[in-house]
Amino acid sequence: MSELAGSHPQLAAGLPRGRGRRPLEEVNSEQQVRILRAAIAAIAEVGYHASTIGDIVRRARVSREAFYRNYPGKLECFIAAVTMGQSIVLPRVAEAVERTRDADLPTTLRSIVTEYLRVCASEPEFARAWALELATAAGEGTAELRNEYLDVLAEVIRTAHLSRGQPGGREHRERPFEYYVALVGGCQELIYRYIIAGRTREVGELEEPIVNFLLQGLMDRPEG
Repeated sequence: MSELAGSHPQLAAGLPRGRGRRPLEEVNSEQQVRILRAAIAAIAEVGYHASTIGDIVRRARVSREAFYRNYPGKLECFIAAVTMGQSIVLPRVAEAVERTRDADLPTTLRSIVTEYLRVCASEPEFARAWALELATAAGEGTAELRNEYLDVLAEVIRTAHLSRGQPGGREHRERPFEYYVALVGGCQELIYRYIIAGRTREVGELEEPIVNFLLQGLMDRPEG
């Protein structure tokens, strides 16, 4: 079951009302999660511009009043949904680095790539929403959010590169930050093509080419 996207089950129990109802803050928190998951699902299915607030509240099984109590509009909801997803995905990638703290660069890069592709494959709606729809939403803050996400991934690669020494104990030569961003962008282009072709669950096939691409870009050439 997807953690980041989906419709609330039609047969699931609703939120308690009357004397047994829960505190408003708790209810709002649950409604927010429902709304954000529903927004990702709706936008991934039909696209940002074609989706409506009506689609989202039907999937979330909440009222329009509940939606507007939490979000001013669709754009703000979408940004919040992507932000929620990133807050879950990025720590998993960071954990992949931590698990290989004593390993060499090739092992660390493979751990990062494997985990990232695994998350993409298990969360195809989120992968599609952020990779395809965030750029085309063209609302205030969406381009910045996309760039920030890529920058964080680039920083993960940069940190792994500089903290894993070469054979013989030599340090790797640091590149400009834009270099790491370009590497991440190249990897993302491969993933993007799978997503747009409807093959997100198959992105694990890209592990070998992405790892090799990163190694080619990061391993220092022997001098002389």
